[in-house]
Amino acid sequence: MKQRLLILALTLSVCVTRAQSFIAVLEETDMVVIFGQPCIVNLADGRELTGRLTSASLINGYLDRFTIKNEAGEKLKLEPEDVIRLSVKASATAKISMAATSAASIKAMSNRDFNEIKNREYIIFETAMRHNKAGKIRLMQLLNPGFDSKIKVFANPNAQKTSGLSVSGIRVTGGEDRSFLLVRGEEKAMMVRKISYRKEFEEIFGDCPAMLKQFEGDKIMWDDLAGHVFVYDASCK
Repeated sequence: MKQRLLILALTLSVCVTRAQSFIAVLEETDMVVIFGQPCIVNLADGRELTGRLTSASLINGYLDRFTIKNEAGEKLKLEPEDVIRLSVKASATAKISMAATSAASIKAMSNRDFNEIKNREYIIFETAMRHNKAGKIRLMQLLNPGFDSKIKVFANPNAQKTSGLSVSGIRVTGGEDRSFLLVRGEEKAMMVRKISYRKEFEEIFGDCPAMLKQFEGDKIMWDDLAGHVFVYDASCK
């Protein structure tokens, strides 16, 4: 009963204000806004490196090899297979892009919610198993930092988007994603599409009966995907 009440309260919050949203997806032309920014690299062997990101490239939407300069001034070249997480502090330009795109995609937002998105400090790339038969591990941009303990949402490199407005190469409005990659624990990434989201909803959230009861039929909206992930993260085991 308590779980249902919590889900209901969170549902109302999501429906009224779209309280949580995914951050904007960085594209190849956007990478320049994070060059020179402080970064933290968590390596597969357990070590942690700090420094500034000096170069990196996105290949087909995946983060390829990148270089950081540590506090001693040494340049370190890193391969994706050596890294489990790269966190790059967002520049002012990146923060504006993240906030504006998120605000446009969720239609409405209170001042508090806008500030919450605007103040997210890092753009994060993590390793996840890609959605294909080979199951190759790749570094992908995490889109739901802060409510990713159960489901991690990544940009789908092959996703089609609606057209949006770009300023100096940074998308600031529109750009609605039509598919994402979702990862639960160590499972292989699941591709979730706008066109089939209602059918996939039970597969994604089926282990939380109260949530299935709260969201059903026409109540399952693609625009609320971020809210659904947030509710699941906050209230489902």
